Amino acid sequence: MNIFVTGGTGFLGERLIRSLLSTKDHKVSALARSDSSAANLTHLGAEPIRANLTDAAALKDALADRSIDVVFHLAAEIASQRNKSKLHAANVDGTRYLFDAVKHHPSLKKFIFVSTVVTGEANGALLEEHDPLPVDTEYGRSKQWAEKMLLDAYHKDNFPSVILRPCHIYGEDGWFGDVISRVEKGQMRIPGDGKNWWDVVHVDDVTSALITVMEQADAGEIFHVCDSYPVTMGEFVAETARLAKVKVPGNVPRWLANIALGKDTVTSVMRSAKTSNAKLKNLGWQPDYPNFRSGLAQTFSARNEQ
Repeated sequence: MNIFVTGGTGFLGERLIRSLLSTKDHKVSALARSDSSAANLTHLGAEPIRANLTDAAALKDALADRSIDVVFHLAAEIASQRNKSKLHAANVDGTRYLFDAVKHHPSLKKFIFVSTVVTGEANGALLEEHDPLPVDTEYGRSKQWAEKMLLDAYHKDNFPSVILRPCHIYGEDGWFGDVISRVEKGQMRIPGDGKNWWDVVHVDDVTSALITVMEQADAGEIFHVCDSYPVTMGEFVAETARLAKVKVPGNVPRWLANIALGKDTVTSVMRSAKTSNAKLKNLGWQPDYPNFRSGLAQTFSARNEQ
């Protein structure tokens, strides 16, 4: 299949491209905003497509004559982005521009959008796909807007949208690699008491979930991806510190964390939620790391090999 990826040089995107290319039947192209991104994509084995997600005309021109069977839309600004205009430009405008660029492609079979369940305070509830998500952050609102646009297009025009909502994704790179470094240096603090439920998933399990959704999911569906055993934030950070062989980080009050990190970032970190992966398992997906201990052990093993 001909597969197009946005966010291909990111934490999740690189793993997805490697996984896709391990199957010889797939040809992968990916969006590249810069020469360095294009070089990284070429190194991965993907064809770089030079355009910017926030430039509607350039994006449409770049994709106009291409045969695309599947789109994986991973590129986004994350919850720690304090600039609302940048968040809106990437997550709202960028998704709309990409949709406009591919909506009439006759070969398109699936448009898989990576959204999130981390949108707001759930008060420890189990999040399932048929229930509306609590939305308290600009990041959460931007992702929900994009979901609605794509699902409305499915219901109105049979556009082949599929939504995958990960919880907190961790692994040796990305934001969690930065967390590990801060824990090792004694710079990490836990906002609040750390007793909030944290729904977590290893990045490799999100990758396999994306492949499962591509191969098995029906258009118009939403799937949550999370591991199978709930953990509190405090337990997760404590295990991180144990594997790093350092002291468990202390706590800070929420108001102080808000000043240091921004209110929306702290809301995302401190929200309490569990997430059901039952629907995704019904497609045949199983996590390689079904609990945080096995996933963190692999994370530190991979990090030590770097």
